[in-house]
Amino acid sequence: MKKITAILAVVLALAMLFALAGCGAKKDEDPMVGTWEYNDPESGLGAVYVLKDDGTGTYTMKVGDQEVTYELKYEVQDGHLLVRYVNNEYFTEDDVFDSEFSFKDANTMIIKDSFDTEMPFIKK
Repeated sequence: MKKITAILAVVLALAMLFALAGCGAKKDEDPMVGTWEYNDPESGLGAVYVLKDDGTGTYTMKVGDQEVTYELKYEVQDGHLLVRYVNNEYFTEDDVFDSEFSFKDANTMIIKDSFDTEMPFIKK
């Protein structure tokens, strides 16, 4: 009887160990997900990307005190951010905006515009 009790105790302890180990596991975070802000104090231009883990988000363009926000769908392919704006009168989901990007560090994403100007977006 003592042998059965000891075996059950070991099995129970192992089961608890595996259960607790699973509780601490975190899903790898996508470095793209988050709020990214760019500001150019000289021109007064700015932009904010809010990128969600489901491939959707928003893009807000700022000019002085005025702002315009667009809903978007995005994907990342080979160092390129591919954006499709949705639910607006200017672009269709067939229009794909392709921007090359790289990470300077965990909180700075460099996006090149269509003129190859590097725009530093800071994670908020």
